Formats: sequence, structure tokens, C-alpha cells
Amino acid sequence: MSEERASAWAKAEEHSPSTGRARCPFCGSTETELFSLFGQQLLTAQYYCNRCHTPFEYIKDDDVLEDAKAKLISPEE
Repeated sequence: MSEERASAWAKAEEHSPSTGRARCPFCGSTETELFSLFGQQLLTAQYYCNRCHTPFEYIKDDDVLEDAKAKLISPEE
């Protein structure tokens, strides 16, 4: 893996502190949404980038579970 690709991969593993969303490893955008709680491995979740329209996997942590809870539970109107 090239150093540039490894750096992009490391950045993608982080949630943006301002929005709490996963950062896209392809374009760096935080305009992402949780697509599926289960990726190819049990420890990954699938996200979708709304900017470059690319799905990607993210290692699950507490932030992923919060994203899932927010998606499943909507405020009553």
C-alpha cells in the first residue's frame, strides 16, 4: 500500500469532529450517510458518500451505533 493511500485510509477511519460523520476515503467529504450496519466483515459498517456517490466501509465504533440509532428513531412530528 502506498504511503499516500495509507494516509487517505487513516483519514477515512476518523469521524469528523464538527459533524460526527464518517469521512469518505475517496473525496474526503463528510456528506456521508449510514447505508448498512453490516459490511463484508462483522466489524465494518457500510456508508455512502453523497458527494462522489461511492459506497465505502468503516470500522464500527460507538459513533456508528449512534448513526444507526438516529436513522432508526426519528422524532415524532
